[in-house]
Amino acid sequence: MTIDHVNESGEPESSNAKTTKMPVPFGNVYSFVDGKCNQSTGTPYFYGSYMDQTFTDISKNRAVSLTLSESAIPSVCPGSPIGSCTIAAEESGDPESPICARLVISGLLETIDSEKSPKEYKTARDALFQRHPSMANWPKGHNWVIAKINIKDLWFLDMYGGASILDVNKYYSVNLSSDEDAEIDLED
Repeated sequence: MTIDHVNESGEPESSNAKTTKMPVPFGNVYSFVDGKCNQSTGTPYFYGSYMDQTFTDISKNRAVSLTLSESAIPSVCPGSPIGSCTIAAEESGDPESPICARLVISGLLETIDSEKSPKEYKTARDALFQRHPSMANWPKGHNWVIAKINIKDLWFLDMYGGASILDVNKYYSVNLSSDEDAEIDLED
């Protein structure tokens, strides 16, 4: 499993359009999926409304970053707490510890058109409603949309010594159908 697949929420940050002086980063907690529990795509999908600040922001600047932490596991998909992320008085566990993995996904937030991309729209909607069932009952008058991050950059930290910039093409080429943990070189 990958950190983006087993997490259920993260904080996409956009350039806040509500300020009149200068754009500032704006973080907003959002639930997301990258597929159903048994099918990871690597692409984060969101269910949002233009009534929300994040979607208002992307109408002016679609650039976003989504920050994920291994500390957010477990989720509705099988998972268990990670010792390196669990705060303990005598251990090295802490969400800020470099050995508690983090991934920052940066790119452009794009809405999925249900008519131009019906298969992708349905797949994303089904996954969102599977992993976040209450979404199916949210008020219809909010004109919900499904959006995804078109990934341009991946920043990953899972140990001391600094972060790695991952190659986006290698990221998407990884086969996650195997249950075996494998060493995969995703760096540029």
